[in-house]
Amino acid sequence: LHLEQYRHATYAPEAYYEEALRRDPHDSRCNNALGLLLYRRGRFADAERYFRAAVASLTRRNPNPYNGEPLYNLGLALKMQGRDREAFDAFYKATWNAAWQEAAYFELARLASRAGNHAEALDLASRALERNNRHHQARHLKTALLRRLGRAAEALREADCALALDPLE
Repeated sequence: LHLEQYRHATYAPEAYYEEALRRDPHDSRCNNALGLLLYRRGRFADAERYFRAAVASLTRRNPNPYNGEPLYNLGLALKMQGRDREAFDAFYKATWNAAWQEAAYFELARLASRAGNHAEALDLASRALERNNRHHQARHLKTALLRRLGRAAEALREADCALALDPLE
């Protein structure tokens, strides 16, 4: 992780993650970290394998893991592979963990909107905003969904709220 954080010029982190996983294939932290590394490189199917291993480790004894990050990351990898239904399930499971609710609800809203489920997407975007009132992407999506649903006055109020939170001065 240190090598990634500081972008070390001469060492690559993969060898360290792979050695850690050779020693303990169930290490959720290393599986998640290697999955993220592969995800950032556009290797979504390869990343999925590591995210699934991290989730399996975290849910081995408890179906509701203390850390929702691997579930959220799994959702991202699935979404990038066009597997929206599976991504939706992974993101929903990530909402169990408070630290990932905002991001997971936002991704759920995006998926629901893309599927044409605008009322559901509106509810999910609102949930993301409940967790973080300053989530500008969620507010923008909510505004667009309100317009799509023919609720122009509410959409205008959302736009006004966005401007009040972050004026473009």
